[in-house]
Parts: sequence; structure tokens; C-alpha cells
Amino acid sequence: MSYPAMNQDIILGILSYCPVSAIEKFRFLNKDYYKRMSESWFINLNLLRTNPVFGVFIQYKGPLSTYYSTYYVLTSKNIHHRSKVSLEFLPVEKVKIEACDPSHGILLCVDPKCYGRTTYIVCKPTTKQYHTIPNPETGCLRTIVTGLVVIGANPFRYKIVKLSQQNKITFSENDNCYTLICEVFDSDLFTWKRLDDDVKLPEGEFLRISSVPVLINGFLHWLTTSNKNVFRFCMKTETWSLHPLPNDLTRTSPLVLAKYKDKLGIILWKQKSRENLKGIWVLDSSFGKTWVNVKEEKSIVEEDKLVKPVWLLPETNVAVVMCGFDWVGLYDMKTNSMKSERYKISLPFTVDYNSSSVDYFPFYSDYERLNLNEGQTVVRQSRVCQDNW
Repeated sequence: MSYPAMNQDIILGILSYCPVSAIEKFRFLNKDYYKRMSESWFINLNLLRTNPVFGVFIQYKGPLSTYYSTYYVLTSKNIHHRSKVSLEFLPVEKVKIEACDPSHGILLCVDPKCYGRTTYIVCKPTTKQYHTIPNPETGCLRTIVTGLVVIGANPFRYKIVKLSQQNKITFSENDNCYTLICEVFDSDLFTWKRLDDDVKLPEGEFLRISSVPVLINGFLHWLTTSNKNVFRFCMKTETWSLHPLPNDLTRTSPLVLAKYKDKLGIILWKQKSRENLKGIWVLDSSFGKTWVNVKEEKSIVEEDKLVKPVWLLPETNVAVVMCGFDWVGLYDMKTNSMKSERYKISLPFTVDYNSSSVDYFPFYSDYERLNLNEGQTVVRQSRVCQDNW
């Protein structure tokens, strides 16, 4: 007896129950699945059935190197979850978010006050799970950037890359470059290793301290300080490279890297004849080298205020926008308008925006528990600091 084959609608209905980490893989079945799984009906159905939460952690550096992090839920079908995501469950108070994998809801947090014996914690805030990992050998050196990538969910595996500044930034007259120390942590081995070859950036190039990378196809991407290149690190081969940005890009305007239809994209906000224009450039393929300007149109934003695009919501044309340092919301690139719901940012101290550092960590997560080793414990920050003295 033969059974009728399942049509595509039935298959998509089944896939809509999968978490976002699995959806990203299924979308590569073929071009038709890619197109249909990127449509709004499927995204909304997946949100309804899996109940993920999407938002952004906003982290301010306060007085005496104290960090304050607040999470703002921007999309969630369950109102009960809107106020439940925080870092209060961690055993160290006022941790600094060092890195994140935004598509899996995994954070790397550190204790910023205990130099040389910093506590490194990997956690999933939605399930309040965490474990500690060993300190890297360069723990006493200044961290420039850190990246976290989830390799697999079952069993849970991740890798961390950490680029550190030497005691002094040395400029070599022989090769005209700045040198950074590179270390990689593999959760399977549960140890750090320093790469044999240090990262040597050309003269005039550097990485923005604590900048958040964009993860695409196993590559982490950072903008360089010159806004002329993208620094790429491959987590599989543990190698790095520089890729130039488009020559006609206005580098004096706000730039943000983004994942745009599974390709590396650049979102640009700029002023032109008293109107805000928005542009998006993307690489011609997932591993391409040629940039293509796919959009440039008028943009409706708040007048006379600083508007900073932070992240592009996966599989949509919606960007997280920070405006005037006092609220966060969603900007719809299809309708060129802000979403009606906005979230006021409140802080426990007065911020000096000229000197304070602000970091944005997009966060997209489900509520499935991981097989994190929770048997390891961490003492309170005050106890660690006392031992350090």
C-alpha cells in the first residue's frame, strides 16, 4: 500500500515547531524552502509555536568599572516572559557581558573587577543555566574583542575566540603592523589554547574595543576602526583575514554590520538634503568578495536625535534601533517607520554620554534547557576580590 507524499505546506507546518537554531539549517534544503521559510506567515507561526524571545541587552559602564546590564524584550508572544530575562541568577554581581551568540541566546560574562583572576561564566539567561570555564593565559592582559559561537545544541558545544592587547601596543618597523594575541576556547576540550600565529593588523587598522561581531556561516565579523575593512575570523580553521568595504561607502556616517538573508550586510544611516537615507550593502554570496548595494531609500526616523542601528532581526527587514540613549525600539525597513511600541531605558546612575561606554548585545533565544555542567560553582564577587588581595 502506497502512502501519499506530504506536500510542502505540511512539511513547513511541522518545521514551524522547531527552534530558530534548527530553522536556520532547514532553510538551506532548497531555494523554495528558503523563500517560504523567510516569509512573514512562517516567522509568525514559528514565534507562536516555539515562543522564543527576542530583544537586546544594553550594557553601560558606570563609575569604578561597574557594569549595568538591562534586557529589553522587543518581541515575545508570552507576556509573562517579558520581565523574566536578566542576569540576576548568576553568582557574580554586576558582571560584564563579554560576548554572545545572539541566535542561540548564549552569553559569556566576566567579573570585571578582579584582574588576573577574572571569573568566566557561560550562561543561558532564559533557562537560568550557567557554568564556569578556566581563565585564559592572557587573563591579565587587556581584552580587545571576544566572540562566542555555538557549534551544536545536542550535545551542547561552543567555541570562544579572544583577542588581547600585549602589555604595550608594539609597532614593528619590519612589517608595519599592530599585533594582538589570539586564544581559542573549545568546550569539548574545556581548555584555552593560544594560536601559534598572532593577529597582525596593518598600520592604521585596529578593532573597536568590546565591539559585538556578526556571525555568518562560522565566521565572526568585526568592523575595523578605519571603517575600511571587515575583520573575519573562521571558527573552524581558526584563521583570520581582512575584507575591504565598498569604496563609495560614506564612512563618516553610522555603520553597522548585519546578517542580511544569510549574507554579510552593512546598514548605513546618512544625512542628505535634510533627509535621512538608509542604505544596505551585502556580499554577493555567503562567501563572496563583491559588495552589492541592494537598498538606498528615504528613512523616517526621529528628527534631530542620534539613531543607531544595532542589529537586523533574523529573516526579517526589522532592525533594532537605539535613539538618543533613552529608548530602544524596532525599525521596519519595509514601511520605513518605527514600530509603535518603544521601551524607555532607565539607569541607576546619571550617564555621561561623552565618556561612558555603551554596548548592545542582541539576544534571540528559546526556553529549551541545555546539558550545561552546572556542578561547577562560583563564589560571590566580594569573596573573589578578597582572595585576590
